[in-house]
Amino acid sequence: MALYPVTHGGSAVGDQDLTKFQAAQLRWLKRQVDALQEERYRRDARPNVQRELFAAREELDTYVKNLREIGKQI
Repeated sequence: MALYPVTHGGSAVGDQDLTKFQAAQLRWLKRQVDALQEERYRRDARPNVQRELFAAREELDTYVKNLREIGKQI
């Protein structure tokens, strides 16, 4: 299950005032987090998946924070 909503009506939720690049970057970061969250519970998960998930979450959180600081509504 996705932690962050990815799509709603064809565009990411809350991305109406993002540029195409910003919206694409946000979708990619969300997908990375979602994929790593799913992988961490698999029996064949890579040894560093927890560390990668932590880093991906931090990167997503920082990206969203920076977008909000410049006035983007997310």
